[in-house]
Amino acid sequence: MSDRFLPHIKQILAAADELPDAELWPGDEYIVELKGSNTSHLLTFKRTSYHSKSRGKVYKWRYEGKMWV
Repeated sequence: MSDRFLPHIKQILAAADELPDAELWPGDEYIVELKGSNTSHLLTFKRTSYHSKSRGKVYKWRYEGKMWV
């Protein structure tokens, strides 16, 4: 993966559609490959927990990188 790659928000949203259910995923991160015409790049999503008043401890995915908007 190139260090110079900066994904567009549309690419991040498309990658987010491929994420598994954070409540069921055993790991703390998930990597999605973005395939281009002659290159591919990896986006890493982190699994984070927070406390919900109605459901208790729940998990969601979070992207921590920079992006084009």
